[in-house]
Amino acid sequence: MTPRSEFDRRLKAIRAKMETRSLDLLLIYSTPGSLRFGQRGHVMYVSGYEPYFGDTMLLLPRRASLHSLLEIDSADHFSRLATWVDNVKPAGDHIETLQAYLGELGLSKPRIGVVGEYSMSPNLYSRLCEETDAHIEAASNILEEERAVKSEHEIRCMKQAGAIAYKGVQAAAKFARPGVLEAEIVGEIERVCRAAGSEFFPHYTMVTSGRDADHSNLWWRCGRRKLEPGDPWLLDFGTMLEGYCCDVSRPFSLGPPSTRNREVFDVLLESLEAGRKMARPGVPTSEVNAATAEILKRKLDEGVDWQKVGHGVGLEVHEWPFVGYDGIVDDSAYRDVKLEANMVISMEPSIWLPETGDLQVEDQFVVTEEGGQRLSPIPLEIFTCQ
Repeated sequence: MTPRSEFDRRLKAIRAKMETRSLDLLLIYSTPGSLRFGQRGHVMYVSGYEPYFGDTMLLLPRRASLHSLLEIDSADHFSRLATWVDNVKPAGDHIETLQAYLGELGLSKPRIGVVGEYSMSPNLYSRLCEETDAHIEAASNILEEERAVKSEHEIRCMKQAGAIAYKGVQAAAKFARPGVLEAEIVGEIERVCRAAGSEFFPHYTMVTSGRDADHSNLWWRCGRRKLEPGDPWLLDFGTMLEGYCCDVSRPFSLGPPSTRNREVFDVLLESLEAGRKMARPGVPTSEVNAATAEILKRKLDEGVDWQKVGHGVGLEVHEWPFVGYDGIVDDSAYRDVKLEANMVISMEPSIWLPETGDLQVEDQFVVTEEGGQRLSPIPLEIFTCQ
């Protein structure tokens, strides 16, 4: 369980940002979505409660002397241990709940910052603006920026998740053999990781084998192919501990990997190392991305045009900051930002070639003055299965 001192630290920092923007109240909204693309993390980060059955709203006043309110989803069962918030209401009409709350606190014409507005339905956001006597503004960046810099507790959780993932990698290397289905390897990995303490898996556990691009490009539907002698195959998966995600990938080979696979993988490692060295406070994410891409383009002459080397990792497997996504210009969440100490980023240089199949290496790094410090203990190698 996340300690109360961790929530106190978060609340203090969030309220300081509210003070800077003269916001009286944050309306923090989360929807479970899928763990890969949803934003369950906003409410969870501040309250400890994880949305699971539906949309959830937390009302956080700037003044610490005023009580907060958590309106949970439609869960039939609720444990008080799930949150520090005392005022918890069952699912209802969010606008009616907000109006009653403002009346109870005597907040007249407040300035309300909305966090998670991108998860709201257009109808709900319109009602929020039209049916409340308040100034409404988007304020998701308050939590996006706060969540991007990790505490010791968060980093420790992700390290432990990485140690669990290593058990899954070892199990995969031991289990894989000719004639085994991709889906059977997935099942063995998840069995071992569950037993080792993983609470969930933050995205599809992807096992893609062989050299057929049409097959590997449908990674979310892979599973029915049987491994053959000499096959290269790729594992991309994650584990979860106390809500915090690990996201890693490693290549495997049934029998010794080919000379070409080793050569290309060494280039990926060089690319990863270039990004790791750049992952320092004050360095823009675009420069980290450029450092990885430069190696790939210079060392591999197959017309590599690599973009989007990585992303932040935390309560979501894809969160802030995004590394190389600044080409998506219509969403400020993907903007080029300068790294800060204790941000955690994933880097995942990869390539597909006809003679190698999918090759990728992915790991998480904590941003430090000396460059990125790797979080997982998984060796940076092609794992050989006999």
